Amino acid sequence: MGGAVEGICALAPGRASIEVLEAQRQATPLALNMVESAGPPGHVPAPPLPQLVISVALHHSFHYRCDLGAGPFSGQGIPLDFVLVRPNSPTWCQIDEWHRLRFLGMPLSLARTLLGRNHDDPLDFGRLHRQQNRDAFIAQALEAIWQELGQGDDTSRLFLETTIASLLARLERLAARQTTPVPNHGGLTAWQSKQVMDYMRAHLDRPLSLRELAGVVNLSPWHFARTFRESHGLPPHRCLTHLRLEMARELLSQSQQSVTEIANAVGYSSQHLARHFRRHLRCSPSEYRRQHRH
Repeated sequence: MGGAVEGICALAPGRASIEVLEAQRQATPLALNMVESAGPPGHVPAPPLPQLVISVALHHSFHYRCDLGAGPFSGQGIPLDFVLVRPNSPTWCQIDEWHRLRFLGMPLSLARTLLGRNHDDPLDFGRLHRQQNRDAFIAQALEAIWQELGQGDDTSRLFLETTIASLLARLERLAARQTTPVPNHGGLTAWQSKQVMDYMRAHLDRPLSLRELAGVVNLSPWHFARTFRESHGLPPHRCLTHLRLEMARELLSQSQQSVTEIANAVGYSSQHLARHFRRHLRCSPSEYRRQHRH
């Protein structure tokens, strides 16, 4: 759980490693990077990394001993359990069997912003850096991020920001050993909800980030994502998709614009608009136009 981190940050190119990089997916605007690696038994040190890195085992278990920046521990790497590397700390890991790992690396500036922390916050999650951890939500979030990064879709930024914000909020809860239910403070106020929805409708033709939407109502990104879902029953990125499809359906049935022009008007390429139509409406934009043209 140590050497493949080098592949994420590219801090030490050419340095000997037992890890073999097998797959890599990136989101350039957010500077997110995920890699899958495999390797034989061995000992791998890694330099301090200016990222928050989460690692999960894949496919089969293995025994290991490591220090991820907060003290040594050992265990059996079980698929979907995760470990959390402490930022800016040297690490090492001794893995006793053949293994396959997946890593998510995120810039500290992004993590601090989504959590609403100061620019110099060390992002220390306490005990999570000193043990192997198991959490179903974290496992699902990491898989969702991996799949979304594989889409190569320019419209995925809002989904990624929302998922990363939720993942970070979950890490905070786990680190605090919170065992009592979180009190429900309610969703957005009526004016906040209207302001955000109006803003979305006015900017359907371009990408919208979670940070930008949260700024409309002066909330931190992760708090906005939670309260928005409480108010609307779905996360911001899905709501935005529904608004874009709603506008595209209206334009297809009532305007003379081409499918390409309509796709651009709602922030999609023609291919991405067609994919969303097939996923949600079970038809192509052209088929929808033929069926609903007034």
